[in-house]
Amino acid sequence: MSLTHDVPHPYPLRTRSTDDPAVVAEQRADDYGNHVVPLTARVGRWRLTMSYWSLLSAMVWLFYGALAASLYGSTDALIAIGISVVTFSLMASLFTRWSLRSGLNSTLLSRRMFGVFGASLTALLIAATTTYYAVFESSTLAVAFQHYTPSWDIRIWYAIVVAAMLPLMFGGVQTWMARLNAVLLPLYAVGIVAAVIAAAVRFSAASDWTSFSGVVPSEARPLPGWLLASVLYMGCYLNILMNVDFGRLAKKADEGFHRHVTFGWVFYVILYGVNGTVGIFLVRAAIPDQPAAETGVVQAVLASLGVAGLILIVASQARINSLNYYQSSANWGRLISNLFGVRVRRIPLVVISTAVVFLLMLTDVFSYLQSALTWQGVFVVSWVGVLLTHYALVPEDRAHGPEFRALRLPRVTWGLAVWLFASAVGIYLVEAPGVPAALSGTAQLVVLVISVVLYGAVVLARRSAVRTGADPREEVADPAAVWAECHRCAKAYVVTEMDRDTAAGGAPVCDECATASLLPGHA
Repeated sequence: MSLTHDVPHPYPLRTRSTDDPAVVAEQRADDYGNHVVPLTARVGRWRLTMSYWSLLSAMVWLFYGALAASLYGSTDALIAIGISVVTFSLMASLFTRWSLRSGLNSTLLSRRMFGVFGASLTALLIAATTTYYAVFESSTLAVAFQHYTPSWDIRIWYAIVVAAMLPLMFGGVQTWMARLNAVLLPLYAVGIVAAVIAAAVRFSAASDWTSFSGVVPSEARPLPGWLLASVLYMGCYLNILMNVDFGRLAKKADEGFHRHVTFGWVFYVILYGVNGTVGIFLVRAAIPDQPAAETGVVQAVLASLGVAGLILIVASQARINSLNYYQSSANWGRLISNLFGVRVRRIPLVVISTAVVFLLMLTDVFSYLQSALTWQGVFVVSWVGVLLTHYALVPEDRAHGPEFRALRLPRVTWGLAVWLFASAVGIYLVEAPGVPAALSGTAQLVVLVISVVLYGAVVLARRSAVRTGADPREEVADPAAVWAECHRCAKAYVVTEMDRDTAAGGAPVCDECATASLLPGHA
């Protein structure tokens, strides 16, 4: 039901007390990629859990455990896994609360720190990294199939895998992503248990899997092995950004459940604790004499279970790629909208992302895995450091999220400079010759310290300017429960994201249209 809110303004808000049906239909697949998620669009706890928990089945988590153990030994790797479970759980609890209460995705949440256009780098980072992970996971599946058809060109399996996976990737959190992953999760869980049992029975080396000391001798380690392995896991901070993107879709009544289960300690015990330990065990048991490689986990699973292992890998890759394609397409769309003012629906972006994934698979993704993980790792760690510092030093932004509306924030901020500088230092430490091993081996930790210290100095010296003026939020009783019509797109969004367009005489404008108005030629 529509009504006009009576305010002394030449362009009074045209409000309604229910969702705009046109917006609901439009956003069903796009999950409010460029908008605040209204409370009416939040999903049930198990739907969100099953959607996000697709992350649990990625082969890369088994690989991380196996890699840490091969470098620094099984015991140090297990210690690092324990440390990572604790630290990630604590951060996830904080970011879950922040995103759930604000309804903001990672790009909108970071606008206050990096600026309207500077925050677009967040979308680019997630889009590029999840695209890369889709390449890695799809390549892993192709390698598994080629194990049974060694005479086939691997590129044939690349094409088959990409084509077969595409129909499974169209669903969003509000549609069938949860159903797909709920069906496949038990299959993955049973498969992992079966692989461990089979390896324990079939391979004599299984009984000695914890005694391996690592290929890096103690005298060559600049720091304790458990610390170096913990830093290795810091490269996985991307999970925190994805936590934000999914947490915004949660109902406020489910906050406690999601902080502990969906995104919290239960999730990380399984993600790192179970997967990492299984990865260490399978590789040490099945192929103890081979150096750690990205395909080693696949070989170990196939050696343990045979054809049943192939089914396990298919299930795991279908689950994780549903998340990779979802995040990749959503963030590419967000980036295009923010930088060019053009809105592209998520489903066409899935198709485009699939084509890009196939082309990248042809480049032999395993040859540059470590470099790619390291580069994205330093950018993500720096992002997390800046946002954690903002949360700690700016208490007014904690309860309901920071200001994010495009017309009230600068295009770029000093926070963006901190993010880029800290990331550049991290890349230099890992790539430049002659850097002391203690620094190159802990580059992510150095980046975290730099980003926290420098951004803390920026906040204490001068806070990011927030423009004031007529505010639609002050014109209604509850901005989160009232929808207002945008004068540009003629669609109604929650007043929480609405602003007054001074270039149009103060007419109400949604944040997506306000962002586009800042671009040349869109005023």
